[in-house]
Amino acid sequence: MSSISTCPECGSAAEITERFSLPSTDGPVAHVALSCVAGHHFRMAAERLSARLSLPAGALPGTFQLCIHCRQTAAGYWVSRRNGVVAHRPWCLSCCLELDAASCEIVPFAS
Repeated sequence: MSSISTCPECGSAAEITERFSLPSTDGPVAHVALSCVAGHHFRMAAERLSARLSLPAGALPGTFQLCIHCRQTAAGYWVSRRNGVVAHRPWCLSCCLELDAASCEIVPFAS
């Protein structure tokens, strides 16, 4: 399951796309791969990430919405057409990257 956080560089909404461990002299260290909507990508120790899971209003802790497009990944963004005719729908970062940003409005859940 992916989680939503903030980009350490620009503060935009970001998705934790992978969790893994790397060996160290003190034992395994948990790491994460992170991608933000502005296009920044990081691989960093999980302890350096101030992860804050952002849930949409009304969601219960420990629950998440699936992306309406792929129906496999946790959603973190509301997507709607710029003309305002279509209501916003939950999408994940991976699917949002496939959208035409000129015709869609993409807003992180936290906003």
